[in-house]
Amino acid sequence: MFEFEWKCAWGDADPHGIAYYPNLIDAMHRAGEELMDDLGVAYWDIPEEYGVHLPIVSMDTDFERPVEVGDVLTISVEPDVGNKSLGLEFTATDADGNTRFSAREQHVCVSKADNKPEPLPDEVRDPLESVLE
Repeated sequence: MFEFEWKCAWGDADPHGIAYYPNLIDAMHRAGEELMDDLGVAYWDIPEEYGVHLPIVSMDTDFERPVEVGDVLTISVEPDVGNKSLGLEFTATDADGNTRFSAREQHVCVSKADNKPEPLPDEVRDPLESVLE
């Protein structure tokens, strides 16, 4: 499991100091980007290096407790590697261990040339599977 720390800044919140939900989605997605970058397979390099894209085809989020300005969350990321897909499970917890939100992104691996599904390249799959060990 990979962990990313995120702090809710003033610009992430509404006038009442509650985090605006698209900014929580952005924090979650950033945690996924940081995981991939940490593994040496940054999203932005994948198309040129491996000839594939990993677009998000579905996303699901459950908000359990409000996030307020100044809250520091630890967003854990756990990959679920398929043959032609990549799922990322997220859980955002506060300093007391309370879950604030959880989410899932589902990516599909498609050819850069024709947008047809194809297997994840081993160079992407292997580092992701190492997170599960």
